[in-house]
Amino acid sequence: MSPRPRRSQEARSALMRTRVLDAALECLVERGFAGTTTTAVAERAGVSRGAQLHHFRTREALLAAAVEHLFAGLTESYQKAFARLSPDADRLHEALALLWQTYLDPRLIAVLELQVAARTDAALLARLLPVGLRHAANVHRLAREYFSDGAAPSPRFAAVLDLVLDTLGGLRTRALLNPNDPAIARTLSLLEALARNALAGDDPHA
Repeated sequence: MSPRPRRSQEARSALMRTRVLDAALECLVERGFAGTTTTAVAERAGVSRGAQLHHFRTREALLAAAVEHLFAGLTESYQKAFARLSPDADRLHEALALLWQTYLDPRLIAVLELQVAARTDAALLARLLPVGLRHAANVHRLAREYFSDGAAPSPRFAAVLDLVLDTLGGLRTRALLNPNDPAIARTLSLLEALARNALAGDDPHA
């Protein structure tokens, strides 16, 4: 049996970086922002402080990179799930259902922790804001691809999408305190109806 090929230095470095980012997200979820120190993250990831500092010089850089890492993974999972939908599926209904499941990912609590902390932490805000803007732009791009049907999106499209995203974000906060609140299902149903009507009402071919 031939020996297993050794990973390249680049591959080992990428693996370590991912381990550190995953550890940072886990710390945020379990300990909150105050408890997510660089030392705690290094210990959880099983790497030395020096190795961690090689990739992330500051705590803010580490946490912003962790959020970007999370957004990239969630986006990839969403794209794969959407691609598996039946051609006959109600795409708007399924898209919203998949999006809500994405919002329920427990790691997104880490993002909420950081957003609250960034309100009074200028250095953290400076790192997080570009990550959030890039992610929002990517979400809008994907939504246009999924629902434009080869035509330019309606003038209301961006506003409707922002309504959906902001509403789901608020519902996610509510679900943290009471995940079985029946108002969540009612709001999701109303949100779908509002989005459907708003998009159809601005479509000259509807």
